[in-house]
Amino acid sequence: MTDHSLPDKDETPEDVASLYSWANLHGGKYRDFSASRAQMREKARQRLELASEEERRRTRQQTETQRPTEARRNELAAQQAAQRAAQQTAQEPARQAAELFAQRTAQQAQASQQAAKQAHRQPAAPAPPPEKAFPRQGVPWPPGGGLENTGRPAWLIPERTESSSQPPIAPSPEDTLQGSRNRLASRWFALRNIFDDNAPAPAAPAPTSACAPVLAVFSLAGGVGKTSMVAMLGRMLSARGERILLVDTAAYGLLPFFFGARDQRPGQLRTFAPPVASGDAPIQMITLDSDTLGAESATETLAAEIQKHALGSSRVLVDLSTASGATTRRIMHLAPQILVPLLPDMCSVVSVSSIDAFFENHSGAAKPSLPHYVLNQFDASLPLHLDVREVLRERLGDRLLPFPVRHAPVVSEALAEGMTVMDYASNSAVTEDYARLAGWVKSLSAPASGSFSGVRWSER
Repeated sequence: MTDHSLPDKDETPEDVASLYSWANLHGGKYRDFSASRAQMREKARQRLELASEEERRRTRQQTETQRPTEARRNELAAQQAAQRAAQQTAQEPARQAAELFAQRTAQQAQASQQAAKQAHRQPAAPAPPPEKAFPRQGVPWPPGGGLENTGRPAWLIPERTESSSQPPIAPSPEDTLQGSRNRLASRWFALRNIFDDNAPAPAAPAPTSACAPVLAVFSLAGGVGKTSMVAMLGRMLSARGERILLVDTAAYGLLPFFFGARDQRPGQLRTFAPPVASGDAPIQMITLDSDTLGAESATETLAAEIQKHALGSSRVLVDLSTASGATTRRIMHLAPQILVPLLPDMCSVVSVSSIDAFFENHSGAAKPSLPHYVLNQFDASLPLHLDVREVLRERLGDRLLPFPVRHAPVVSEALAEGMTVMDYASNSAVTEDYARLAGWVKSLSAPASGSFSGVRWSER
């Protein structure tokens, strides 16, 4: 009897026929996979996977390559559409102006033709007598139902003009030949000199300029940020298109160094130009030492010097010498607005009464203009600063500006770099504070502006 027991799985079968017979008896199938066939199928599977991965990689690369191209194409199409819209918007006012001009020209030509026709038209029939004319509103109808002897209704007969019964109007003196000559001699520069080569050219009128408003920054103690405040206000107002004159009354102050200067030049008017293509107005600066301009009892030379250099300026900012009563009294002849920076400490609270008393006694006006105050180097995280602000609010009211200038190390860093904070750290919080302060200065008084209306160009 044949032994149909299943051999060990680790042993190599000796008789394949006996194995197939055993599988058929037990309802199963027997497959003998050799090692070589398994390896071939494994390699075929790996090749298929590699081919699939390569296909996916190529597809991904094509997608990534086409995506920037489509994005660039869409971007170019959007730019072209925006350019076309901008061109149409820019050409629309010119087109409307041309259409309006054409309409006005056509109307004027039509009116001229009608006037010429009326001037040369001869009346076809004599005007009817007043009693036979078509009755106006509020006038009864004439007898006979308003019919002429010719059988024509009255409303077909033209009315007689009322101007025919009025005497002719005498020409005005300007319409006469002598009046035209007088008018031509006094006006129309180009018209009366077009054929006269020897006619002298009249002097062009000088542009008028109003007095520039003056803001003086004062302090009783040093180190409160007075000079940096003057420099930053001048820079902020220059960025808004104003022509600023900065006046430093200290012989050797630091004001020029905020604008890139390397030395101090007392008594010399200096002009500091902004960076190229910035669009800001240049700033002029003069250092005037009041001790070298004569005694206080003499003519107010300091005020006269400031007014002389302020010609053509929109606004004047004065950096007053610290605790200099004589210089401040001279500046008061210019009727300036006074701004006093304060540090949030006990010394500032005590000095407010003294500062107010000084300007009440030396303002030179019947109703003295008391100064405004602003807290400088303010830190809202310190309880003392908050308490000092509340005390000053109760003491000063509206004369304490509602926005303090916050403490920031960039102010000192900007001066070390020869810049203002606006140029050194334009996005800093203290720059925003100075922007609000500049807006307040503009709200006090409008800048002076020269009028060039009626000034003729000249060839040099």
